[in-house]
Amino acid sequence: MQPKPFISALRRSLRIVDVSFALVVAALFVAAHFGLTQEPAGGEAWHTTELKWIHDVAKGLLLPLLALRFWLSVKGQNREQGLRQRVMAAMAFCWIGDVALTLPGDTAFLIGLVSFLSGHLMFLTAFRRMLRTGAPRSTKRARGIVMAVLFGLLVPIVSHLMKGAGGLAPAVAVYAAVIGTMAFFSWVLGKDPGVSTLRLGAAFFLVSDLILALGKFGDGPIAHGHFWVMSTYILAQTFLTLGFTAAAQKDASGWWMGGGEG
Repeated sequence: MQPKPFISALRRSLRIVDVSFALVVAALFVAAHFGLTQEPAGGEAWHTTELKWIHDVAKGLLLPLLALRFWLSVKGQNREQGLRQRVMAAMAFCWIGDVALTLPGDTAFLIGLVSFLSGHLMFLTAFRRMLRTGAPRSTKRARGIVMAVLFGLLVPIVSHLMKGAGGLAPAVAVYAAVIGTMAFFSWVLGKDPGVSTLRLGAAFFLVSDLILALGKFGDGPIAHGHFWVMSTYILAQTFLTLGFTAAAQKDASGWWMGGGEG
């Protein structure tokens, strides 16, 4: 059991991080609302460099703030270091992807693609770590249903995207397979603290990436594409952070802010 002064200091720190995160999210969407226009061909045009700068800085702060929240919630504890290391590595790769995708050109897009692919792989290894260290598994029936839904959803969409992806078609297929596998493994996990939240995070990540891919390689731009991509992405990273925090703290006495599931 942690001493009360430590708990109070932690709660204050988490509140500061949460308020900062909310302000950063607000700055990102306000800058995009007033400064970003979606072009008919699917591209995006910024009206002023100042608003783009605000947007890009805000986007670059999302993952550091979530990583800080995760670290504050689990620091000073020896349990599940392997899980924590994998989660932090996944966040680092996603942060590189966030920064890369604020830059123009195909090279930046490829760097972002590889970075997020690496992040998904690290999240997948985090799920597998939980299973190897004793987390319960869902029923075979549940896993079968989820696999059928994912297969039925991804195969036609990815086949359509590959037609418009040109030379990037193999990369699109690999990326879809990895994020689909990550989403599936969130359902391989059975009832345990944080698992429902992790499932939401993986699902929102899948939706965010599909919206982004459809806007880039599909038949045309998606209305308000930036809003939908970033909204689902922020929800994904937030739910994953809270879910992994609950998973890392499942043997604790419930002192940390946020709690877990029963």
